[in-house]
Amino acid sequence: MTDRTGGELIQDFLATYEIPFVFGNPGTTETTFLAAVAASKAAYILSLHESSAVGIAAGYALITGKPSIVSLHTYPGLANGMFNMRNALMSGVPLLVINGQQDSRFLIHNPVLGAPNVRLAETATKYAYEVTRADDLAVALQRCYLQARLQPTGPVFLSIPMDFMLQRTENITFKKTRIIEDAVPCAIGEVSRALQAVPPGKLAIVADYSVGAAHGIDAVGRIATALAADIYAAPFHVQGTVDPLHPNFRGQLPPTTREINQALSRYHTMLLIGEKVDTFTYDGLSALPGELQVIQIAPATSQLGFDYPCDIAVLGEINATLNALATAIGAPAAPAGERTADLAALAAKYSSSGPRPSDALILGVLRHLDRMTHVITEGSSEDPIVQDMAVGLGFRNVHFSPRGGGLGWAMPLGVGIGLATGQHAACFVGDGGSLFSIHALWSAAKYAIPSIFVCFVNHEYRLLKELWCNVMGTSIENTRFVGMDFDNPSLDMQRIAEGFGARTEKIENLQSIAEVLGRALAHRGPSFLIIDREP
Repeated sequence: MTDRTGGELIQDFLATYEIPFVFGNPGTTETTFLAAVAASKAAYILSLHESSAVGIAAGYALITGKPSIVSLHTYPGLANGMFNMRNALMSGVPLLVINGQQDSRFLIHNPVLGAPNVRLAETATKYAYEVTRADDLAVALQRCYLQARLQPTGPVFLSIPMDFMLQRTENITFKKTRIIEDAVPCAIGEVSRALQAVPPGKLAIVADYSVGAAHGIDAVGRIATALAADIYAAPFHVQGTVDPLHPNFRGQLPPTTREINQALSRYHTMLLIGEKVDTFTYDGLSALPGELQVIQIAPATSQLGFDYPCDIAVLGEINATLNALATAIGAPAAPAGERTADLAALAAKYSSSGPRPSDALILGVLRHLDRMTHVITEGSSEDPIVQDMAVGLGFRNVHFSPRGGGLGWAMPLGVGIGLATGQHAACFVGDGGSLFSIHALWSAAKYAIPSIFVCFVNHEYRLLKELWCNVMGTSIENTRFVGMDFDNPSLDMQRIAEGFGARTEKIENLQSIAEVLGRALAHRGPSFLIIDREP
């Protein structure tokens, strides 16, 4: 029987599953793994920080639907990447994170860089394992890659002692697994009857991230048309889940429990498609009214009825189940016609003569972008504005705030999306939030990845100030803040971005936007566009 080294098995694994990229930031315990990658056909995408490596990989996986391979250094590097691994876990983004462990023959001495990597990774992954023998490496790689792909999709962690890359084994079999996951419940007719029995105007459809991931947006529109149901996007839905110009679309549910309760209290039934109705803050009232009938469709048993009890739990692949349900209720073959974006209303709402004149610049940027552009936002005080504008304009591919709560997701996500699509994504960030992963610019510059970043500069954590005042019942003008301002010295975002290889410009007036964006879209790399916001 032919034997192979662990490094050669890595090469066989990458070739079998046709993996084009390995994303990472290296360390000493990864040298043997990197030597294997160097001899493979996969390209190594270097990031300057582990958080960017995970985020770029997540953006790539979000588009392709296949697990990205991430290489992280042992415990310190893993710790640096954990918050974006957590964001990926909560967002259903498939990753295989491979961690270099110290030499297995050395671990008995508790050496420097030898650490309980699996115990740490378990808090941000759906499965974590450390290989204990080179003979187990082929099985472990295939197990972890498959688990990342299976529902609920998400990051999986594999720790490999560095000496295993050089050891030989006869256990070398790899099989390319084809997953058949078009399962539809046999009793879909029961679900159809339950929905058709809901009184007119009393059905709300709430679409979570898995609708977009499964390409079920059109089916949701068909069902809503047939049942005269209102459509909502779930809060923190990560990616586009609905057609924002569908006549029945009522917007995104608000992020607080009381507001969600108030929005849903007017309905008899909620059809929840996907994992959950996520929330940001609890303000004294459960998100779901107790009397609300809940019918949930999800692709994994672990998601059904987990956050709140449901009356009917439907296990099935999202797109196949939605199409079967649409057929059962006699839905039209195509969604209802789209509404026309109300540009005049948006222009009046975000006027240059309004209280925040630079609102008009934000709207101007979005109006000059193609509606299929991937738009990413993250945790800035401008998030609600960008979201409102993007939805109003009918953008289909919108990726809102990080579901795991950790800033530093948006910028690398935009780079990964640009790598996967070959098209410019547009990422909107605040100056404070950008610094969690601004090093993603360097990777975009090094590999000529098309990407646009619009940075709102107000020299403060404006969103945190607003939250502070909401909780304490004060106003920004009458509050003494600590730890909220970037002064003495001030941050020069333009020079910082240039230092990471981005081309930079300021957007100062409406007349310049077309030319500024034209140059950004012509550049095969990162453009960092600055909009000054009034404090």
